[in-house]
Amino acid sequence: MPEGVGHVEAIAPSRALMRVNAGVLFVLFSLVMTPLASAHEPKEYTILLKDNGVTPNGVSPGILVSSDSLFFYNADNRENVTHRILIDVEGDGNFEGGDDIITSWLSPSCELNETGEKIDQHCQVTYLLLLSPSNGLLPSNISMKHQIDNNGTIDESFFVVFFSEDNHISDQELPIGSEEQGELDSGNDQLLRLILISSLLGIVIFLPRLFASNE
Repeated sequence: MPEGVGHVEAIAPSRALMRVNAGVLFVLFSLVMTPLASAHEPKEYTILLKDNGVTPNGVSPGILVSSDSLFFYNADNRENVTHRILIDVEGDGNFEGGDDIITSWLSPSCELNETGEKIDQHCQVTYLLLLSPSNGLLPSNISMKHQIDNNGTIDESFFVVFFSEDNHISDQELPIGSEEQGELDSGNDQLLRLILISSLLGIVIFLPRLFASNE
């Protein structure tokens, strides 16, 4: 046998073992640092602007969070009738303050040219509103005004949208119950994490012995 071959064969399993151990330690660190709850997926909540008001007439608590959006859509097909929404961001009852949000007048449709582009670039049928502090909107109940312009005659109605803070709790979890139930759920999560970490630690401990017995 050529000189040095046996030495290479002896250290090869050790190098492989080091790689395996490093990978297991990385998985352990990921389990410790990664929360068990899944993040909330942002969604768009459609509100139809109709001849008799908005549908639905507001949003109840427990449906929207601060990463979601309101999608306003003009579903009124009457000619020369447009709609818009005024949002009282400041919560002072004045819907046209300096920090308040006012959408464009939304039409039922926009005329297109031969290439499919809008003839009037300012024409809009929909409006998307992100429920976010970037728009000055903090988790709370937001008052909104719906206006209908029918050939110069303005009709108004009001509705309220509730949204809460995005706390990254999975939608599949059950509603929060009593304090004792919350402590029980937390204990179950910790037990599951402990079992996973213990299993991987067992691999790290017994894997070197397995390599040693095969040499």
